[in-house]
Parts: sequence; structure tokens; C-alpha cells
Amino acid sequence: MAKLAYLLDLPVLAELTRPNGNRRVFTLFEQRQALCAIAAPASYALLRGLELMHDGERRQQLQAFATELLASGPTTLPFDGESALWLARNERERARRGWSSLDGQLAAIAATHELALVTRSASAFAGLAGLRVEDWFRP
Repeated sequence: MAKLAYLLDLPVLAELTRPNGNRRVFTLFEQRQALCAIAAPASYALLRGLELMHDGERRQQLQAFATELLASGPTTLPFDGESALWLARNERERARRGWSSLDGQLAAIAATHELALVTRSASAFAGLAGLRVEDWFRP
């Protein structure tokens, strides 16, 4: 198994569900899928969003995507004690930057596993010691 290198945030996962989504995101995911992980809090947010959707074709499509992603897609990493400690130590920075709880958890998981956080909002995370970020939406 290849060493993990990337943690995908929720907007990246959402982009992968769009039939006409960003081709660069699709291509990079296809090339690097074995190196990618998702965070348990992002999985929860994705599944929660599905549960709140009205029944219909789009929900069925997204449900199939989520089922496949969680069954055979990237490794899912937990928000564990080390992540909690990292986030607590960076709480002032989280608040200053206006990160949501989910953003903070994703940053903590990425930092403690030495992964690049792949996000559409790279500037919101840039410059924080111990956290690498990448934006696959832009060249």
C-alpha cells in the first residue's frame, strides 16, 4: 500500500459527484487516488447531507457515490486524540481564520498525519506551521 499524501476536504468530495465537475480535480484524483484519504468528520458531513436531501434521482446518485467511496475508496482517518491536541493548540488561529469546526478537524487530521489538505479554500489554511495545503481546482 502506498504512503498516504493527501486528505480530501468536503468540497473536493462534492466536486467528484458532479457530472460536469472540474476536470482537473477528476484527473488529479484518478492519478493520486491510492495516495488519498478522507476524514471521518467529512464522511459524516457527506452522509448527513444525504440524509437531509429530498428523495429523488440526485439523492440516489449521491448515495451510490457515497456508498462506493466509503466501501472501496480512500482510507478514512479518524479525529483522534492527537488531532484534538493539535486543534486545541491552534484554537486561536482557527477562530481568527473563521474556520468551521469541520475545517478545524480536517486541518488537524491532515497536520497530524503529515498529509496535504486538498481544498478549494487553500488561502484559508495557508501559512499555518505544520499544515500543507493544495488546491486541485486551480493550476
